[in-house]
Amino acid sequence: MRKKQQSKKVEKENDSSQPTTAIASQKKFVNKDLENDLLEYKAKMINHIENRILHSQKKLEDSIREDMEHFEQQISKTINELRDDRFDQKVCSVQNQERQMEKVFRYKPSLLSEMLKQSDYKTLYHMMMASMFILMGNLWIQDYLERGIIFDMDTFFWCFQTPLLVAEIWFALVLSSYLTVYWVTYCYSNKIKPFTAILVFSLHQIISILAACYMTTAWVNGFGSRMIVMCEAVRMMMKNYSYARNKMLYGTENKYKYFILQSFERKGITKQNALLPDINIQSLSQELKRYTYFFLAPTLLYRDYYVKAPNYSKKKVIIEFANFFLCIYYGFILFRSFCKEPILQLRENLTLMNFIVTLYKLMMPSTFSLVLVFFGLLHSWFNGWAELLRFPDRTFYHDWWTASEFGQYYRKWNVIVHEFLYYYVYLDSEKLSQGKRSRLFRQLITFGCSAVIHEIILTFALGFFYPICFLLFTGPGILFIQAKEVFKQGWFNILFWVLMYIGTSVMITLYLTEYYARILINDHLIEQRWGIIQYLIPRTIYLITGI
Repeated sequence: MRKKQQSKKVEKENDSSQPTTAIASQKKFVNKDLENDLLEYKAKMINHIENRILHSQKKLEDSIREDMEHFEQQISKTINELRDDRFDQKVCSVQNQERQMEKVFRYKPSLLSEMLKQSDYKTLYHMMMASMFILMGNLWIQDYLERGIIFDMDTFFWCFQTPLLVAEIWFALVLSSYLTVYWVTYCYSNKIKPFTAILVFSLHQIISILAACYMTTAWVNGFGSRMIVMCEAVRMMMKNYSYARNKMLYGTENKYKYFILQSFERKGITKQNALLPDINIQSLSQELKRYTYFFLAPTLLYRDYYVKAPNYSKKKVIIEFANFFLCIYYGFILFRSFCKEPILQLRENLTLMNFIVTLYKLMMPSTFSLVLVFFGLLHSWFNGWAELLRFPDRTFYHDWWTASEFGQYYRKWNVIVHEFLYYYVYLDSEKLSQGKRSRLFRQLITFGCSAVIHEIILTFALGFFYPICFLLFTGPGILFIQAKEVFKQGWFNILFWVLMYIGTSVMITLYLTEYYARILINDHLIEQRWGIIQYLIPRTIYLITGI
């Protein structure tokens, strides 16, 4: 009995323990799930905190890097400015007199770049872009309806023919240009007499420009391609002259090195306090590096050292070069839309009244083409190279559009060429003559050189001699410069623009008429009548007389 009672008691205990064990095991699983959830939540919180920390750290690093870059730019700019001021040995202020006899390159942005930062001028730029797109669409629709094509590339490639040949000629001119560096270092190392050095250099310059003229006439076709070759040939000639002139004048001892011009003497500059460019002649490899930077830089004034910007922007470089090529295509659109048909009609019936009507038709597109040359070449092309080379002095032009007389226009239009003519022609003519030549004589020499260079470029680019640019440049141009005292009132800017409209339209109309006249007129008839001087006889005369 007792055993039975004990067994029953054990069974009851077992029965009572079963639900307790189930509850315990159930609690165990619940605690395990809760623990897993807590671990997962903990991991997520840790990841979130780590991500926040990394994000904050990256943000802080970017902020520190931007601040450091800005700080380095300011430090670099300050150091360069201090270095430049130390080179000048003066502090830039109104009271201190300028003791530099040559230009000092500084941080100067282009005027148009500063103006385009303002929304009003930026809107004008957008309006010009919008007008280009509208004219482009109009030309595409017209070509499609009349000729069944959208892009008239025949006319474009007619202007820019033989691109590979142009590249080969350009490369040959570059090699010829680098011979100047070798000759200067050779003369300095071997102490060649100045007369011999200058004579050989002059012959090299003459042969180079004559070779460029011959290759342009004999091999290159298309006005655009010829213009590229001639402009580059003249640019290299001026680069060579600037390099050789400064090396021989300031890199060696000669009697002209410390000669003080009268215009500088009036500023208080003497031989003792005059500050000359720091130029010397080193090894050939070093000189080649210097010349290469100068060759690409948008300036015609040589220096051994140029103050450089701390960095450059790829975006700005792309935008400037894109603007340059868009200006070329925009000029092509203007020629196709407004210039070609009136000139062809004038060629068929050239009378005085038809000429005047065509002249007025071409006034707006001709003047706008001049603006495109300014924006595309003087602003976009030069700023693109300046940004790429970190060349900081970008005063390639001034506010020429505010000029009230042509003297201001010539000085402000192309500062790069103006500086070359001013320092190397106008001032050097006074230096070489020891101050014996008058101011008027120096002006005539300077404008004569400029007019001859422009006429050489146009003559070989067009393929014929027709000195309209020379006559306008040396005739009314100098006349209005001499009468600059009359044009002091602000409203004369209106007269200036009226003359600009007329002058550009006359040039474009006459040059295009002569070009198409030479296609129409038989050259054999001109040769039989005039002989060798046929190249000087305008074919437009025969259109007027009906021969």
